[in-house]
Amino acid sequence: MRLDGLKNDLPETPDFIHNMIQEEVARQTKITNMVPMKKRHKYKWKMGHAAAVALICIMGTSAAAYAGTKLYYMYLEHRGEYSVATGINVDEGAKKTKLPKEIKDIEISAGYIPEGMEWMDDYKLSYSDTPYLGGISISSVLIDQDDLGKTWIDKGVIESEELTFGEHEGVYVKLLDLKQDKSFDKRIYLFYPEEYRVFTIYFGDDVTKEDAIKFAENMTITEKEDLIETKGLQTWSDMVNPVADTGEIRNKVAEDQITINGIGDTMALEAMYEDTEGNTDISDGISVCADSIQVLDNLSVLEGADIPEEWKTAVTGDGKLKQNHLSYVKSGDGENTLDKVVDEAAVNQKLVYAQVTYTNNTDAEMRNILYHGSLVTIKHENGSYRIYLPSEEPGDGYDYYMEDGVAKTGSMTYCSAVEDYGNGGNYIGALAPGESVQVVMAWIVDETDLDNLYLNLNSDGGFVEFTDSMLKGGLVSF
Repeated sequence: MRLDGLKNDLPETPDFIHNMIQEEVARQTKITNMVPMKKRHKYKWKMGHAAAVALICIMGTSAAAYAGTKLYYMYLEHRGEYSVATGINVDEGAKKTKLPKEIKDIEISAGYIPEGMEWMDDYKLSYSDTPYLGGISISSVLIDQDDLGKTWIDKGVIESEELTFGEHEGVYVKLLDLKQDKSFDKRIYLFYPEEYRVFTIYFGDDVTKEDAIKFAENMTITEKEDLIETKGLQTWSDMVNPVADTGEIRNKVAEDQITINGIGDTMALEAMYEDTEGNTDISDGISVCADSIQVLDNLSVLEGADIPEEWKTAVTGDGKLKQNHLSYVKSGDGENTLDKVVDEAAVNQKLVYAQVTYTNNTDAEMRNILYHGSLVTIKHENGSYRIYLPSEEPGDGYDYYMEDGVAKTGSMTYCSAVEDYGNGGNYIGALAPGESVQVVMAWIVDETDLDNLYLNLNSDGGFVEFTDSMLKGGLVSF
């Protein structure tokens, strides 16, 4: 699944929800081995923009031996017109060095950064005007001697070459990118045998090839005094032959498994909050009610609000929302054929504007209460409910579609209650016992999706599959 909706911005949520979203991003990018990286900078990387994931790794010997003989090398092989294999191997007869039990931790710095770009955390750079989209993401994995000769396959490749970046070998790959939406369409596999690593550097379509190469050429790795254990860390074999994920997405349930609420119905929530002592907990003493949900063709109801920047350009001269242009795509096999646009259409965009009230039903004050609203696209047919992503639903002669408008379902794009808590985001500052507060949530969606939209007010924010809290608390039909 591409899960294009997940590429867009998500309101800030706590770690347990980030982990859930990270799993869905992995499915979106078709990468099954998401490697979390440590984050020490002031920004949190929102998972709807996919953190880059390591795809290849290395086997190393000492720095001195590598500098003198280059016993280990990176190679690139073509496997079809649009498919390439990248791997690490060792010269015949060379002594193979087993990965140590411990290696030095490292720090990454850059001698060159594209103009206007800045570090978001230790492994992510973005342009300042699109802080969580595109840019550059860095990751790495390890390799042991048993992994030599095994290759990672990239499909849909339109350009590839072996290059030398400063003193290190590497491979540059560019993938077909039909939609220029700041997704990662370029990558460089950078070989550091002296550090027992290959760095996978992902570049968004907002980064030129020239800037990508210059960044890799000027990237510096500094060893720290800290040692890290290599046991349990992901290796090249883990990437090439990942353990099968037996978990299935629960995207279909019977009618009697879920409650469908109406506008005005009150629902019980399990919400994360802080008590007056600053302790974080989860309470079932919060209730929520969707007071009203309106569908509008303009943004006048949000006049004066701090709306997303892209929404400001989504209206015509008379204030109405522009149409969304859809491109219908037939998938290629990625080896000898590429994805191809086979048809186009234009659909109207609409604003979904929800007023939602939260109430503290406990006898204690609750602070920094996490809230979340998601629009879920669901088909109700043959006695069951099935979640789907509109752009991923195949149709007559096509496999999926792309769009150039701002419409998207999923997590709320706009919310009125934003607290300076953590990174700031979707939190209610405080509710005294018995107190209520009304929050506004809003989305811009395609008119063609309206009949199948449901509102999920459960705190997990799920919209890709039926979560336990969705089944327990129910959804709102409108």
